[in-house]
Amino acid sequence: MTDINPLAERLRPRNLDEFIGQRHILAPDSPFMAQFLGGRLTSTIFWGPPGTGKTTLARLLCRHHGLTMHELSAVNATLSDVRKVIDSRTPLLNPQAVLFLDEIHRFNKAQQDALLPAVETGDVILLGATTENPAFSIIPALRSRVRLVEFHAFSVEDLIAGLSRAVTFLSKERRCETDADDVLEPLAILSGGDFRRALGLLDELWAATAPADGKKTLAREVLDRILPSFVVRYDRASDEHYNHASAFQKSLRGSDPQAALYWLAKMLDGGEDPRFILRRLIVTASEDVGLADPQALVQAETALRAFEHLGMPEGRLAIAQAVLYVATAPKSNAVIEALGDASGRIAKGESYPVPLHLSDAHYASAADLGRGIDYVYPHKSGSARITYLPDKLADAVFYRPKSPAERERMLKLQTFLTSHHRLPPQAPAHVETVRAWLTAHRPEWIRTEDLAAELVLTREEVYAALRELELQGFVVLTPGAKVEYPQQF
Repeated sequence: MTDINPLAERLRPRNLDEFIGQRHILAPDSPFMAQFLGGRLTSTIFWGPPGTGKTTLARLLCRHHGLTMHELSAVNATLSDVRKVIDSRTPLLNPQAVLFLDEIHRFNKAQQDALLPAVETGDVILLGATTENPAFSIIPALRSRVRLVEFHAFSVEDLIAGLSRAVTFLSKERRCETDADDVLEPLAILSGGDFRRALGLLDELWAATAPADGKKTLAREVLDRILPSFVVRYDRASDEHYNHASAFQKSLRGSDPQAALYWLAKMLDGGEDPRFILRRLIVTASEDVGLADPQALVQAETALRAFEHLGMPEGRLAIAQAVLYVATAPKSNAVIEALGDASGRIAKGESYPVPLHLSDAHYASAADLGRGIDYVYPHKSGSARITYLPDKLADAVFYRPKSPAERERMLKLQTFLTSHHRLPPQAPAHVETVRAWLTAHRPEWIRTEDLAAELVLTREEVYAALRELELQGFVVLTPGAKVEYPQQF
């Protein structure tokens, strides 16, 4: 006997005892169960991946309360269909209409707005189901009037339990002894947390397996043959698009090349636009690698150009190469923090005009207005170093190197500036920098190279500062890099 209804429909739970998974929802002390077992039903939107029991739980909820549930799909339903449900109410027998609206995210803003009055007055109990994050797909006014219940993808253990029950059901339905021990776990893993998909795979495997001596042995070899008809579950237009992009970018940031390649492969195999992936890669190269390895940005940008030339499938290799480079590169978020600090100062009101010596002086009357007079062209060796920030931000530090490569880069810059330019006549600021560091840490031993790297100064500047502090009586430098503190400071 063959039933025309899908296996998932024939096995749909009739009560909570038959419902698998979603323990966070069905726990006896959960807010949802308090509603379920109580006498009052409120408007609720179920959201989560497909095949996780949203429709089933809505039906069980209505059955428990003895209510008739009117089911519509937002894919093809109109506001006229919704009004018919609302008008089906009768004051005595059916004072509230229960509307189950599947794929509720498909309703546009105007259609969702039209639901508000009936939900607000309680004339309609709205039970919605969506695979999209309500924060993005449901208007705020409607979200504020309903309870949001999140469903999770089924665990492998839950799916194995459900598949085992399905095999028992099929054996009784078809009156056939069945051995499925070798395929339950592979089926659970391949379904990606979607019980409906797991049952679809099982149903196809059952149909592809011929009985022998009144017994069906569901084998992994047969399962492997039918797998090409099933594709990666990845919807590039849904909330999962952003979840996968987040996992990909966080794997890059966390320096895990294995995970980065996995999420890359899943997105590519699911039909994601490679340009979107490459844009995320370029962002990561600046945000999370930065000057710790400037080549990361070059690799990511080059991969984009290579993909534009090669297309698919060859372009996948260039993308994978760049992904591995960024994932294995040393990390530093100094660039994004530096820009954020500068923007933060401006946001607090520290927006100052351009100093006169830095102002544009490419017109005849500029000198008469004082513009550009004290500017020093820096390519002239031995020229004085001037300030490039407004006076009130003269001591501001936005960029703070974090990685060894960044600190080495800054040390080279300081060496270059020291050898090519003379400092302004005022007392060097690095003397106070070294004094503040010694005050805070009071080390017994010190190496000028280490302190220079810590404070982003040159070795010569640190040595000069220590000698100046010794002259002032703050420290005594003894042979062997030992530091004594004759005064309390």
